[in-house]
Amino acid sequence: MMNASIRLRRAFLAGVFVSSVGGLAGQIPAAKMESRAPGLNGRGPLGSASSAHRDGIFRIDVVVTDDAGKSVTGLESKDFTLLDNGQPARVFTFQSSSTSRANFEPLPELIFVFNEDNLPPEQSAGAEKVVAAYLRENRGLLAQPVLLYRVAHDGIHASVRPSTDGNALAEEAEKRREPRLLWRAGVKSPGRFPTGQAGPAAFRPVGVLGLIAIDQRRVPGRKMLVWFGDRSVVSAWRWCNFNEPVELSTRLREARIAVNVLLMDSGPDPIPDAGDLMSAAGKDRPQESVTLTLPTIATHTGGLVLASWDAKRGAISWDDVTRGIERCAAESRAFYSLTFDPPRTERPDEYHHLMVTMSSPGLSARAVSGYYNQPVYFDHPRPNLERLTVSQLEEAIRRDAGDTGFPRRMGNMELTQRLMNDKREQLLGLLRNDREREALMAVADLSEFLAPPFGDALTDPIPDPDAGMDILKRTFDYVAESTHKLPDFFATRTTIAYQEPQVRDEDSCQVPSTEQPMRVAFTVRGTVMYRNGAEVVEAEKSSHKRLLNKRDHALDTHGTFGPVLAAVLSAAADRQSSLSWSHWEKSEWGKLAVFRFVVPFPIFEVTFCCVPEGDGATVYRTMTGYRGEFAVDPSSGAIMRVAVEADLDEDRDPHAPLIRSAVLIDYAPVEIGGRRYISPVRSVSLSRGRTRKIMYDWGIPFIVYGAFEMLVNDFAFSDYHKFGSESRILSGVEEQTETNAPPKEKHH
Repeated sequence: MMNASIRLRRAFLAGVFVSSVGGLAGQIPAAKMESRAPGLNGRGPLGSASSAHRDGIFRIDVVVTDDAGKSVTGLESKDFTLLDNGQPARVFTFQSSSTSRANFEPLPELIFVFNEDNLPPEQSAGAEKVVAAYLRENRGLLAQPVLLYRVAHDGIHASVRPSTDGNALAEEAEKRREPRLLWRAGVKSPGRFPTGQAGPAAFRPVGVLGLIAIDQRRVPGRKMLVWFGDRSVVSAWRWCNFNEPVELSTRLREARIAVNVLLMDSGPDPIPDAGDLMSAAGKDRPQESVTLTLPTIATHTGGLVLASWDAKRGAISWDDVTRGIERCAAESRAFYSLTFDPPRTERPDEYHHLMVTMSSPGLSARAVSGYYNQPVYFDHPRPNLERLTVSQLEEAIRRDAGDTGFPRRMGNMELTQRLMNDKREQLLGLLRNDREREALMAVADLSEFLAPPFGDALTDPIPDPDAGMDILKRTFDYVAESTHKLPDFFATRTTIAYQEPQVRDEDSCQVPSTEQPMRVAFTVRGTVMYRNGAEVVEAEKSSHKRLLNKRDHALDTHGTFGPVLAAVLSAAADRQSSLSWSHWEKSEWGKLAVFRFVVPFPIFEVTFCCVPEGDGATVYRTMTGYRGEFAVDPSSGAIMRVAVEADLDEDRDPHAPLIRSAVLIDYAPVEIGGRRYISPVRSVSLSRGRTRKIMYDWGIPFIVYGAFEMLVNDFAFSDYHKFGSESRILSGVEEQTETNAPPKEKHH
């Protein structure tokens, strides 16, 4: 009944709000919550994908050929079936190279690798000559960007950047110029090389390919790598915290590199049976080297193995080498791109075999033949989670408080109801030590966005439409007027940050777990200032710090004083939004009217710094809708509580680094200069998202996603002061008279 009335009178209510605010929309920024790393600057926006057209987590590139080995173009998604461990997998997006440029897919990159340690000098020189001739074709105007890598005695070198200037690249190849040093031999690095592998022996083909893959992870698009080599066995390494075959497969897939081997040795000899990446990654004996071949790696990545030996002449056919290069280049430009999601798994390094089949006879598809699935690709529920009502929590506290293991047990509890302020204070008084109180506060903060227990939701009659509309009109007038008059002020902000302690994984073969009970990571006190519509926190000092494991990002919230309230209420009154009656609720300030809202259009900004792609400094930024509720004093319209949660969904956008982002603000009367004002006294911000981890595989640092974790900040605001002797302090809400203010005063 109430919801229907509000929808019918939405236009009138919005008009009242807009006319009351005047020019407010241009003065107050949008509500904003962010999870960020200090000192890192964003490189541009990244948005959420829609639920219907999002990309899958993995992308693979597919080459289709006919019986004659020629590339086939013009196919459609219905012509392909992707099998994951023999089962059809859902393909989220399908793209053809003929349309990729229109969809901002960069031109595919062609990569040549010259390994001076891998080939005799005459063969290495011959490969350089053939490549230079290919680069100078068509007056040096290349159809796609090309990059050169060279493995020399002192390290691994590369072109400065991919280029379409074939003449310059040809000169670089012939004169063996080395413009960019990728890795230097003999220099100790934090990389995970086995003992004795920091010198020239580290130029193993597996290590070289790993370094190239890391270097190419930051470059978008498909890459076709051409390696001039032989069919000899190469070694890979497997020890406690580094499984090289798994890492090589994963990094080549992330970089979208197909490895192609142009064999420069005699042709009749068979390729040695050295297993494959699947068996090489086994963990039956982790402290040992394993064997692979370059052709094995090429086949795994969907590349070609091409012979160039002329048996009649007993020598290399350089014409065959040229034709091999041309075929690799042509196939790099004629391909199809599919995206899909791996299934959820609890097991690390779980190998999945991939196969792409074609509906038309006579066609065959070549793509990466498998991948290693990891638990970190999706969020996972906390193990041993105990879900309780507030009364069950109280019973457990009265029974077990003081027991040695109780803080940890309480850290694994999750409430199904909101722990109200008065009950929280009561339960805190029953606890025996700081560890128990920390655990309870973390549980309480996580419950702030839930419905209250049945006894706290009053059973008073629902207001009739006119009475409900009167409450809303008073609320919107209240917010518009008080925010419009917001002056400059400053106050003390005390922040208690809760985090899940992480287990170090550098010293253990075990999978790191972030699903630990939340604990206080640090407490800081600072000054929050509101000047000219901008909220600034400065002079923060840590009064207590127990950071269990250093994070590269932190949770912070902006807009607590004014912008959150104004933006939320304005959007909730929009015709596209849903604004409805929820319930009556008892509180320390008396009976409150609670309204629920859903804002479907993007207005809530969520940012995260930074995603692993590129150079690791790219900010994820998206605008989302949101939902929540606000509780008001029905007589004055004063808002005493507002809770907002961003519309984030892991299944809708699994690429998003954040899957939950929410903020709560509690208001209360505070006395300033002998007068009382309704101001924020407490705020809770939480986010759940991916951790970031710095890896040092093969000696080069790069960033990958780790497991998901929850971050919670509990803010308390106190000691309000005004700037200047004549300023009035309003913190996002209107000054209350003695007759309209809530009946009692309580500080947090």
